[in-house]
Amino acid sequence: MLELSLDVTADLSHKIGGLHVERICDSGKEPEIDRMLVEALNESFATILGEIPKRTVYDILEKKHAIAVNRIPERLNEFTTALETLFGVMPSKAIVRIIVKRLYSKLGLTYVERPDWRLPDYVNEAKLRRTLFNDPAELSLMFDRPARS
Repeated sequence: MLELSLDVTADLSHKIGGLHVERICDSGKEPEIDRMLVEALNESFATILGEIPKRTVYDILEKKHAIAVNRIPERLNEFTTALETLFGVMPSKAIVRIIVKRLYSKLGLTYVERPDWRLPDYVNEAKLRRTLFNDPAELSLMFDRPARS
């Protein structure tokens, strides 16, 4: 089994679905969310691909895209782009949906699919919801964006 450690640096601002939000305080919940994100990635890739192909994907991410697994939480945009390069846009969206559903389940959040969102949007929303509210359900639909015409 692949063991991962997580080196996390906290960024005090987030961009969520095109909306720039300044964090009010550093709650210490981000390292927990980042750890759960890595767990959700590991579990999702193992379920979708199997253990050996999962390790192959991680090797490709590290060698071709310079993204170590323990650094994915701080490099979500690059990770998402790398997934799109490896699997294609539509398959990567399906993979992201599985990862996000698993992450939100771990965090006790309700998953609502937003077609325009990528992995960083969902993770930043989860971080903000966990930072601002003790009850994450209070913010379940705050970040809905109107559909593009």
